[in-house]
Amino acid sequence: MSRHRVVANQTPGQPNEEADMRLSTKTLLSPNAKSLAVGVVIALGVLAFAITGISPNRSGLDTNVAAKVGSQTISMIELQRVVENLNRQSGNEPGRREANIQSALNQLIQEKVMLEEAHRIGWHPSDQEVAQWIRRRPEFQNDKTKQFDIAIYRKFLKSGYMSELDFHKQGRESMTLEKMSALLYLPEVTPKSILTDKSVRDSTEFNLEFATIQPNQSKLKTKLTEEAKKYVADAANEKNLKDAYEASKTEFIRPAQVRALSILIAHKDAQRAEGDAKNRSKDDAKKIVDEVRQKILKGESFANIAGSTNDDATAKQSKGDIGWIDSTNIDSVSSTAAFALNKDNSLSEVLDTPFGFRLLRWQESRERLERKFEDVKIELAERSLSEKIKSEMSTTIETEINKLLGEKKFAEVNTIAETNGFEWKTGKKAITPRTRFIEDLGPSDALLPVLFSLKNKGDMAAQILDFGGRKALVRLASRKEGLTPDGERLRRLQSADQRLSAQSYVSTMQRKLFDVYTNNKEIKRNVELLR
Repeated sequence: MSRHRVVANQTPGQPNEEADMRLSTKTLLSPNAKSLAVGVVIALGVLAFAITGISPNRSGLDTNVAAKVGSQTISMIELQRVVENLNRQSGNEPGRREANIQSALNQLIQEKVMLEEAHRIGWHPSDQEVAQWIRRRPEFQNDKTKQFDIAIYRKFLKSGYMSELDFHKQGRESMTLEKMSALLYLPEVTPKSILTDKSVRDSTEFNLEFATIQPNQSKLKTKLTEEAKKYVADAANEKNLKDAYEASKTEFIRPAQVRALSILIAHKDAQRAEGDAKNRSKDDAKKIVDEVRQKILKGESFANIAGSTNDDATAKQSKGDIGWIDSTNIDSVSSTAAFALNKDNSLSEVLDTPFGFRLLRWQESRERLERKFEDVKIELAERSLSEKIKSEMSTTIETEINKLLGEKKFAEVNTIAETNGFEWKTGKKAITPRTRFIEDLGPSDALLPVLFSLKNKGDMAAQILDFGGRKALVRLASRKEGLTPDGERLRRLQSADQRLSAQSYVSTMQRKLFDVYTNNKEIKRNVELLR
C-alpha cells in the first residue's frame, strides 16, 4: 500500500498538505539528516475565543476567517492565539480587549502581506528546509543524546494543541518571513568615522544649571492688586464677583473656635491605638488619666506632662498644643467640652472619647467671623485675574530674555533672572544626548538640539526651554567630552548600527507593501471585527 494516502475530496493534481507534512516528518526522523540541534517556533496557547454574529453575506468571508490577504487566510483561531498573547501582556484588562483584537489583526495582516508577496515571487522554503529548520531548534533536543527527540517534539505539539500540519505551516511561514526580510534588506555600512563621532557625542556629559521662569513675586502682587482694583471699579464686573462670592462663601466664614492643650491616654479598645496603648486596658487608661489630672490640679505644668505622657504623637511633640479646634477637626465629645471651658474654668474633666481618655486645657477662644462681600471683593478679583496677569508678565519676561539669549547677552539675562528672583539649581545628574531630560524638570524635545552649543561654563541655551509646561533657562556648569571608542567597542557599534538599519529598512518596505495591497483592495477584513 502506498505510504501516502489521498485526502478525501482532494482534486486531482492539487497539493496534498497532509502528505507533505508526513514527508516532512519522515525527513525529521531520517538517520541521514546531518542536523542534530533542534528547536521550536514560540508556542501560542489556544483558549476559547468566541466571536458571534459574523455574517458571510456582509463580510464576504467565511465565518471562521478573520481576514484575507490575496490567497493568504487569517483564521479566527490564528487571530485568537495572538489576541490571547496580547491580553496576557496587558494584564487581561477588560478595556484592552477590543484594542488587542485590532492590534493582533493588523499584525497578522502585515505578516500575510509578506507571505503573499513571497508566494507571488516564489520565495519560500522547501519541505526539506522546513524540516531542517525544526531539527535545528534547541527546544527538541534530548539532554542526554543531544539529538532531536521525536517524543519531546510530539509532547510539545500536544501541550500546544497543535497538529504536525499546523506546526509545519508555522515553521514555513516563519522561515518565509525571515527570507523576505533578508531579501528586502540591502546592507548599508556606516563609515567608522561617523560611528566614532556619534559615539563621542552620545557619551559627552553635560552638567547643567536651570532656573524656572516666573515673574518677580513682589511685582506680580503689585500688578495684580492694581488690576484687581480696576476690575472692581468697573460696574460690569459686579455680578461676576458676587457670583464668585456666593460660590465660595464658606471660605469666608470662620466658625467659633477654642485653642487648647490636649493629653490623650489611649487603650486597646480605642480607635487608632498605637504602641503601648494596644496592650492597655480601658480601666488602666482611666487610672493613668485620673492620676495625671490630680497632678495638674496640684500645680504641675499641663504642658510638661503633655510632652511626656501623651498617646497623641503630634500633641506630645508640641507639649499638648493642638491649635484651634471646633466641631470640624476634633471628636464631638472633645469639641463640646472645649467650648464649655474658659479662663476661670480652664481644665476639663476626664473625657471618654472614641480615641481614648482626654484632658483639655483652655488657652483662648475666638468668635465666629464672617467676611462680607465688600471685605473680600478685591481678593475675589485677584483670584479671577491671577493666572491672566501671571501669564502676561511671564510672556513679557520670556520675550525679553529670548531676545537677549539670541544675541548671547548672558550677563543681561543673569541680571533679569536676579531681578525677578529666579533660583538657579544644579541638575542632580549629568546628562548625555541619550537622556534628553533634566531630572528635576522632565523631558524637553528642545534640549538635545542646543546641548552641543554649550561649550563654556555659563553658556546658555539659545532660548527658554519648555519642559512639559515648566519653562526654564538652562546654562552650562561643566562639560566632559566623550571617549573615542576602541576597536572592540567600534565593532559592537557597527554591528548594532547594522541591526537597527536593517530593522528600520525592512519595516519601511513592509509598510510600503501594505499600502500597495490596501490600495489594490487585496486585503479583506471580517466586518464584524471592525465594529
